[in-house]
Amino acid sequence: MKSIKRFLNSLCLGLLVCLVTSLALLASPFASAADNGQMEEIDENVPGVFGLGWLDQTQSFASDSANALANQLDRFFGVQRSDIEAAYSALRVTATESWNDIDDFDSGLRLRGKVHLPRINERISLIFSEEDGDGTSYYSGNNASVAQQETTRVNLEINLADEKAHRLFFRVGLRSGLKGRVSMRYRYEPVTQGNTINRFTQSFYFKDGDGFGSFSRYQLDHVLNEESLIRWTNDVRFEESFTGSEYTSSLEFLQFRSSQTAMSWYARVNGETSPGFVANYDLGVRIRKNISREWLFLELEPGYTWRKQAYNIAREGTPYIVLRLEMAIGTFN
Repeated sequence: MKSIKRFLNSLCLGLLVCLVTSLALLASPFASAADNGQMEEIDENVPGVFGLGWLDQTQSFASDSANALANQLDRFFGVQRSDIEAAYSALRVTATESWNDIDDFDSGLRLRGKVHLPRINERISLIFSEEDGDGTSYYSGNNASVAQQETTRVNLEINLADEKAHRLFFRVGLRSGLKGRVSMRYRYEPVTQGNTINRFTQSFYFKDGDGFGSFSRYQLDHVLNEESLIRWTNDVRFEESFTGSEYTSSLEFLQFRSSQTAMSWYARVNGETSPGFVANYDLGVRIRKNISREWLFLELEPGYTWRKQAYNIAREGTPYIVLRLEMAIGTFN
């Protein structure tokens, strides 16, 4: 009963946050037009602020069909990188209710996305994320088998270089306790006309109180047909705050089942090198559907994990299930 109340409270708060942020996004293009005396020239055929209208337009930024499918799947599933690197403003408010046999029930609410600030500078944006440092491992960002405390952080991001294959970002922000954090992020994605996409990301960051760190990711997408692809992701993180490194490897099969439904089957491992042990083995599936309104998404994620919380503790196995309700807001500047 308490978990239901927590979920309803999270949902109500999410609705409030979604309303406020959507009004902020909606005001930007109209305010700009009013300043230029062009209010009457706004195109009535431009997709609305909410939902899949802006999601579909993102395909025009892809250099080939393989990129188009990968981008469309990432937008649909709300992959954080896809929104943060996109040429539009987008925010997502997600209410989550999860359960596993070890941690019992857990609720969460998060705000993620990016808001361009064209009046200040076209290369400057506000980033809303729960990342710890710049770049979050696939496991930390997507793991549903372990209850997590997430705090949305606000960062100022500057796009230093933006070419077809190379992108460079500088980010500065505050963590909890008013501690500063700065980072530099480089992404390399060579242009390809085939069915395989390679993507490499390297981040270096400094967190006040924890010191320096680095995060590396290599991702390979192979498109099977017009509706599905296979994705292999590998992450490594080093930090002064711990010895050795943290690593993650995952294999996913992503597929559109219809224009409003997509699924992702995955297998992944997460571990540490000092002491050397595999912390988690996960198997699961994400079923995501656009429901009722074009800006509303419902997701169910059942799975099973074999967890080892420390080197000298026995491994435990438990099923888990996650329910997500997400509101997507997006607009082109």
